[in-house]
Amino acid sequence: MPSPLPQHLRLSATALGLRLSLPLRVAQSSLPALLDALSRGAIEPAPLDVIDEALARADAITHRLRFVPDTCFYRSLARFSLLRRAGHAARFVMGLSRPGEIEGHAWVELDGAPYGEELSSDLVVTYAYPCPRSGLRSDEPSYAPNPCPRSGLRSDEPSYAPNPCPPKEPAA
Repeated sequence: MPSPLPQHLRLSATALGLRLSLPLRVAQSSLPALLDALSRGAIEPAPLDVIDEALARADAITHRLRFVPDTCFYRSLARFSLLRRAGHAARFVMGLSRPGEIEGHAWVELDGAPYGEELSSDLVVTYAYPCPRSGLRSDEPSYAPNPCPRSGLRSDEPSYAPNPCPPKEPAA
């Protein structure tokens, strides 16, 4: 039986519930496990403008609630989850910039581009989910070349950052 509420109100309620649940979920889970959980459970497919409206409504409410963290990290987790569950191939990304002080930022990408915001050109991606299967265990260093020339490492030197990719599934 179809819901009597319009889609944008159902998605707004879903987004609000998600934003309210995130602080506890973040505290109880590793980031890869949380992102995996946030990717599960399909909701009805929705166009991007309807999802944006739902997220904006949830943000307007949670912005007034002092007990709900209102940072790019929590907003990106909610955006990632709603987009993924509505059938969009969203990717959660975190990065650092160093224009004086080191600053971090979290955002969501669709089709390899930031979704819903403009980013500083000096951000360096430090974590992304999901990521291509690398064949490495998630606790192994990725030994990727260091993409940040201001870090003190040569650009061809490995950064030794932990590999954020989940373990590769064994062949059946």
